[in-house]
Amino acid sequence: MTTKALESSFATLDNVLLAMDFVLAQFEAGKEAHIDDPIMAPMYNSGWAKMDKYYCLTDESPAYVAAIVLHPSHKWHYIHENWKKEWADSSKKLMETLWDDYKPVEPPSLSEVPLTTTNEFLNWRNKHLQPALITDEYERYCKSERVYGFTSALAWWLEETQQKNYPYLSKMAVDILSIPAMSAEPERLFSGAKITITDRRNRLGSDVIQALECLKSWFGIQDFQGDDISATTVE
Repeated sequence: MTTKALESSFATLDNVLLAMDFVLAQFEAGKEAHIDDPIMAPMYNSGWAKMDKYYCLTDESPAYVAAIVLHPSHKWHYIHENWKKEWADSSKKLMETLWDDYKPVEPPSLSEVPLTTTNEFLNWRNKHLQPALITDEYERYCKSERVYGFTSALAWWLEETQQKNYPYLSKMAVDILSIPAMSAEPERLFSGAKITITDRRNRLGSDVIQALECLKSWFGIQDFQGDDISATTVE
C-alpha cells in the first residue's frame, strides 16, 4: 500500500520519512499484538529490524529532513510532534549545514538596517517600536505560518510569490523536492534511452541525448506546458 502510493510522479522526497514512520508504526503495533505468537512475532521483528536499518541510513543525508521542513504544510511541526527531541536537534544541525550551501553571504542592504541617532532615548525607543528584521530566508520561512491548499510542495515553491520572497531558499527547495521518492521512474527513463539511441543515431552527443530524454519525461507530465519551451526557444 505504501509502495503503491509512492509510485506516482508526484511522490517526491518529502514522502519518504513519513512513509517510513508509517511502516515502522505498523511493525511496532504488530510486534505488540503478536508478542506471544511463535510465527508472527519473529516475522514482525525481522521486518522492524530491516526497516530500522534503512531508516538509520537517512541520517547520512540532510535531504530527507529538508524535504519535510521545506514542505509548507509540515515545516518543523511534524518532526517536533513525532520525533524524539535529540533526533529533532540533530536534524536541525543537518538542515543548517545544507542551508549554508545556498544562503547568500552578503550582509543586509543599508535600506534594511534601522537608522540610529545620537540620542540614547530615541535609539532605545526605536529599538522597542520597530520589529526585528529577519533577513535570513530560512529563519523567516520557519517562523511564518504553515500553508495548506496547494497541489504539491514543489508547485508551491515554483509560484512567483515564493520565488520573490525566498529567492535562495526556493532554489534549495526546488532542488530537494524535485527528487523522486523512488528510483523506478528514473530507471524506466534511463532504460528507454535505448529507443532513442538507435544504430542510425550512433553519433548523438551526450548533451543531445540528455536533452531528448528530459523532453520525453517533461512532456509526460500532465500539467507541463510545452508551449513554454517553444516560447523560450524563439526568444
